[in-house]
Amino acid sequence: MVLDFIDIKKEDISLAGGKGANLGELISADINVPKGFVITSDSYKAFLKENGIEEIIRNKLREVYGDEIKLLKAAEYFRELIRSKDFSAETKKLIADKYNSLGENIRVAIRSSATAEDLPDASFAGQQESYLNVVGIDDVLLQIRNCYASLWGNRSVSYRFHQGYDQTALSIAVVVQKMVESEKAGVLFTVNPLSRNTNEMQINASYGLGESVVSGRVTPDSYIVTKTGKLIETTIGSKETKIVYGNKNTVEIAVDEEAQKKRVLDDNEISGLLNCGLKIEKHYGMPMDIEWAIKDSNIYILQARAITTLRKNTDEDALIKNYIKGTKPTKSMRKNLAFQLEKMPFAYRVLDYDFIMAINDQKSKIFGEAGIIFDSDPQIDNDGIQTLPKGKKGINKNIFHFFKILKQIKDFDSCAAMCKEFMHRYEEEISMHKDKDFENMSLQECREFLEYSYKLTKDLSYDRFKYALFPTMLVFDKYTKLLQRINPKYTAFDLYKSLDNKTSTVNKDISDMAKEISKHSKLREAILSGESYKSLYTKFDDFKTMSDRFLQNNGFKSDYNCYCLEAKTFIEDPDRLINILKPILLSASDQNKILEDFDELMKELEVVSGKKYKSIKADIQNFRYFHIVREESQYLWESLFFYVRKCVTRANLLLLENKDYKTGIANLFFNELIKAMHRGYLDKSDLENIKNRNKKFPLSIKVWEASKLLVFEAEGDILKGVSGSFGKAVGRACIIHSPSEFYKMQKGDILVCHLTDPEWTPLFESASAVVADTGAALSHAAIVAREYGIPAVLGVGFATTKYKDGDMLQVDGDKGTVRGL
Repeated sequence: MVLDFIDIKKEDISLAGGKGANLGELISADINVPKGFVITSDSYKAFLKENGIEEIIRNKLREVYGDEIKLLKAAEYFRELIRSKDFSAETKKLIADKYNSLGENIRVAIRSSATAEDLPDASFAGQQESYLNVVGIDDVLLQIRNCYASLWGNRSVSYRFHQGYDQTALSIAVVVQKMVESEKAGVLFTVNPLSRNTNEMQINASYGLGESVVSGRVTPDSYIVTKTGKLIETTIGSKETKIVYGNKNTVEIAVDEEAQKKRVLDDNEISGLLNCGLKIEKHYGMPMDIEWAIKDSNIYILQARAITTLRKNTDEDALIKNYIKGTKPTKSMRKNLAFQLEKMPFAYRVLDYDFIMAINDQKSKIFGEAGIIFDSDPQIDNDGIQTLPKGKKGINKNIFHFFKILKQIKDFDSCAAMCKEFMHRYEEEISMHKDKDFENMSLQECREFLEYSYKLTKDLSYDRFKYALFPTMLVFDKYTKLLQRINPKYTAFDLYKSLDNKTSTVNKDISDMAKEISKHSKLREAILSGESYKSLYTKFDDFKTMSDRFLQNNGFKSDYNCYCLEAKTFIEDPDRLINILKPILLSASDQNKILEDFDELMKELEVVSGKKYKSIKADIQNFRYFHIVREESQYLWESLFFYVRKCVTRANLLLLENKDYKTGIANLFFNELIKAMHRGYLDKSDLENIKNRNKKFPLSIKVWEASKLLVFEAEGDILKGVSGSFGKAVGRACIIHSPSEFYKMQKGDILVCHLTDPEWTPLFESASAVVADTGAALSHAAIVAREYGIPAVLGVGFATTKYKDGDMLQVDGDKGTVRGL
């Protein structure tokens, strides 16, 4: 039940957990490890059984299976139970005897050692708790119970849930180890984790206890040393603080400026760490991740585990390069694509691609009518791999109609009249589908609706571009120059101030809803405590009334407005509404816009325009109306796509006997699907295409990421940091300061933060890259980023203050740079 390190070997993972087994193995290999012992996993199991908790956990897990929210609620209950119980008298005595054998009231570290932790196929780094500077048997017993409870911590449970690990298959041991009051400490990788060079080691070092480095609280020194002992790279970290012993637990204190600028390690210490790393790697026969400490020139090894995040090189990189080979966007093409790519953060399934190209193609069609060949659509091959447009330009025989088309677009009054007519027509037409019984459609009815929707998408987009967007584009620069006579910082976007468009309407409705909720303390408290939309809707009549009204007016607003099948509306995912409401309810600021802004701007414009003001004012009114049409027409296709998803779900059920269209018929091009629906079944070729494109979709995601980088590569300002994980990504910044802001993350966003700890791990599933103010290549953020295969740049200093939500960033994990675009 309680074993000394010397009695444990690496094979004893099921008994001592990964951490405990490795410490025992290190001692057997004659490595200098601080003394300690392990309370085995059998003790944990006995604790649960003796206190009647085992059966409660088993039954509750069966009830909440597959539902993460309910699972986390159950885990909270498990933690409370574990902390409230006590050890048997026999177990207490065993632990007390071992603790006293280390010395009188000795300082110890108490670390969780899960039986699935530190295994070769997964990184559980920091998923359970550790407690430092624990003194006295009462505190030791308390922290052991806290370690037990941490097996059911939200971050641990969520991590296992998303990784597909069986919650009941895990147990936990606890390591009690004599603490080293280190002068300097850090982490060592026996393989360069970035270059994967097996002939190099990387050492991160800072002052005080190693927790500063492991947690990413500081940017430590980084040393790259060959296994023959040559120091080939030294990067001095800022090391602003260090963690040291307090009277109880630990405290973080400042490091003086002179020490910050110095190397932490001298050559002898680097040599000593190198020798320890070589010895440990040789003993285990594999690359190792090692935590170390130095006190009075003695090196102590605190932990060692197999490196779980190294990936073997494959042919995939060469394949990606082959797809984008020869693609060199011109400066003008980059400018045109910059906005377009912001709307396309991740790769499309092929059916989704066809529906979005039904929109985008209309721009090329209008240019073609005026005799201009302008290719701005991403390409896609038969495997579903998406790349940048070729950027083909030229003229055709319609060039003789150029001035006729230009005259039509410049006639703002005529374009506005066209907009009023088609907007009314499309609104009525799309609203008719709300009563359609999609769940009982026949395959023929599904086909007819998809053909109709595809054509309607084209028609709506054509009218939107020709009579609203193209007229706007025509005068945008002209109005910007005019406004800059008033203020050099103005652009034509300022003419949209106080405009009642769809986006502002949604924002205002949410703001008004938050104000009403703030008057109901119980409702507000329930939302902020994390209750789901469904629970709130059931429990609070006022919330039901408010949300019904909001969804009636704004329910079709989507998370991704340029995706048909990948998008979700508020109707489909109403918890999005809760996530938006939370920060508003927490904030006391008034979010209403100042309505007088536009009127004031027009008065200033009258002064600089002189006699031309009257005609300019009329055109500006149309200019503003075109923006309303742009927003409202987008909402119309979002509404239409809601019905398309219903139809595609039904068609997938009829053709493949399940509703998972993303791995089903979404992998057929529109024409392929229509042919199959005419036929009445999917033939061999259809099924092969679905299977092949599903298999290739992960590659398509990576090729699209690589393609986007070609657009932004040569522009923007740079922050220099430390490479935490290789790769490049372009995306929108999502600034997260604390877990209360986790709701902000969306798929494809770049996570920008001060630092991360294990609680942040679920965010990495959504992030396309990670940028952190502090940390180094061996910090939590780097380890998890490498596990998820996304780029990470750490120790950049002030990304959280330099950037704001929505800024477009390029993250280069190879060079350790972050570039604003």
